[in-house]
Amino acid sequence: MNKFSQLIIRYHGVFAFFILELIALNFYFSQNATPEKTAFLSSANRMVGGIYDYQNRWSRYWNLSAVNDSLAQENARLKMQLPSTTFSHLLDSATVGAEDSLSEQQYHYLAATVVNNSVHRQKNYLTLNRGSKHGVRKNTAVLANTQEGVVGVIRAVSTHYALVMSILNTDSRISSRIGRNNYLGVLRWDGQDPRYMQLHDIPKHLGLQKGDSVLTSGFSTVFPKDIFLGKIDSFYIEPGSNFYNISVQLVNDLGKADKVYIVDNILRDEQLELEASIHEQ
Repeated sequence: MNKFSQLIIRYHGVFAFFILELIALNFYFSQNATPEKTAFLSSANRMVGGIYDYQNRWSRYWNLSAVNDSLAQENARLKMQLPSTTFSHLLDSATVGAEDSLSEQQYHYLAATVVNNSVHRQKNYLTLNRGSKHGVRKNTAVLANTQEGVVGVIRAVSTHYALVMSILNTDSRISSRIGRNNYLGVLRWDGQDPRYMQLHDIPKHLGLQKGDSVLTSGFSTVFPKDIFLGKIDSFYIEPGSNFYNISVQLVNDLGKADKVYIVDNILRDEQLELEASIHEQ
């Protein structure tokens, strides 16, 4: 692609000459019509039209990336208007019609693009094209560019880039719940199939069904509550165990991750500071 662009720039004078020649011939034959000239004119028109059509499609191709980035930023702005991204000061959830001053922004969304990714290692990471220059900080969530799916957690930040520990990393832990009964568990990856993760700490007395939804619990300073993670694909109990072995099919394909959202819990530091204070007493 770069070589083609350099070729156009280097020989732009030659291309301009041929285009002007075709326009001149078109003008000449249109003023002096004969059957032979008409046939030539038709061919010339098709050639010029093809050049302009190619130029138009080329222009649209290079503009597409800018349009996609603009749409992603607009989606991020709209996401921050959702009720789930705010901290409510209401004591009674029934008073939904209260003034906006009774809630404040808790989660900030920033659109980003994946520039590097891996899914077949034991400890997978992604690189995003957003960094401290854009307000990104460590230990913030990264979600898929849809309403569903978690990508990982930011572990390192430079000026222009952020390094994300993928959920397909054996060190990853996601506080989760089963949608049908709200029971809490921990979602982890066993390093095998990138389409599945394993839900731990679910006791055997609990009734499970294939297809039960698994969501983020909200008991974390990183991920917002109720982000859809996937569905229970299979489960069993090993002899002598009090807990299920549960396989969860992920809703998003991490190998295809492209556009994502960095989601920063603005109130995270306050919560962590308060919770740490009790250990210091």
